[in-house]
Parts: sequence; C-alpha cells; structure tokens
Amino acid sequence: MFLSSEIPITVADAARHFQLREATTRKLLAAADIRPVDHNPQRYAWADIWQLEGAAYVSAELAAEFQKPLLKPAVVVFLHFKHLSPRTITDRAKKGRLPGILLGSDWRFRERDMRAAAIHG
Repeated sequence: MFLSSEIPITVADAARHFQLREATTRKLLAAADIRPVDHNPQRYAWADIWQLEGAAYVSAELAAEFQKPLLKPAVVVFLHFKHLSPRTITDRAKKGRLPGILLGSDWRFRERDMRAAAIHG
C-alpha cells in the first residue's frame, strides 16, 4: 500500500497545489532542475515539490497537510487576517515575520502555518 505522498503528481496537479498556471509551474520545475519521475504524462515526486517549497523533509504524519493547495495572500487575509491587506501579508513574508513560500515572484502560504500564525499573533 502506498502513502499518498508516494504517488507522483502531474504538472496540472502541481499547478493547482501552487495556485499558479501550468506554464508557470513548468518554468518553476525546470528552473529548480526538478525532473519527472514518470513520463506520459509527466509526473513529479511530492518530495521534490516540497523541497522546491523549502521543506527538506516532510514526515508521513504531515504529508496530507503539505499536499493541500497553498494559499494566495488575498485568501490568507480573508481566512486569517481580516485586518491586514494582501500587500501587508507579502511584506511580512518578505521580512521573515510570516512563514511563506516564494514561487518565482509569487508568494504562497501553507494553511497550517497561517492558522498557527493567527493564533500566536
């Protein structure tokens, strides 16, 4: 039996996860020299996707959380920080005051990180 994190994902799935277009996702994967583990269609390992996001290792217990789609700044504001603007969210991420993932020029955020940040202020 396979864990869901062991099943490779397509570029379309990775694009949905990143909340980016497929063309942008392909460019990110190529720029990071991430190679597909399967062809026809091209599929990528979750571990490589997470490494691109800055997570060197994801335990089996956290795999499901790390497979959830990342959040755009506007969604972070709507769900967790209604008193802030999306620009403030990205500014805080740039300064390291909020955990974020820089994908090219786009900031994305993990739901679990935003829940924790909202609780801890």
